[in-house]
Amino acid sequence: MIKLIRSILSADRGRRRLAVGLALRLLRLLRDIERDEAYCYSDKLDEFDFDSQNVSRNDYTAIEEKYSDCECALGFLESAIEDLEYAY
Repeated sequence: MIKLIRSILSADRGRRRLAVGLALRLLRLLRDIERDEAYCYSDKLDEFDFDSQNVSRNDYTAIEEKYSDCECALGFLESAIEDLEYAY
């Protein structure tokens, strides 16, 4: 399968641009999803009320870690998008 894809892409630069365009669209879609998820976690963190008896520090930490993961993924996705845009 990889050999077939490689032979198709190596035959024509236009096909490579098409493949890179598709990859860019997928990366942008993934970036938008990660951004939306980061906003969601950010809102949840803002809504936390530590004075309440129902809230535990572990819950806050878990949401904070998910937010941090989204921010990290966003950084890598932005970098990959910029690199691909520059390359093609």
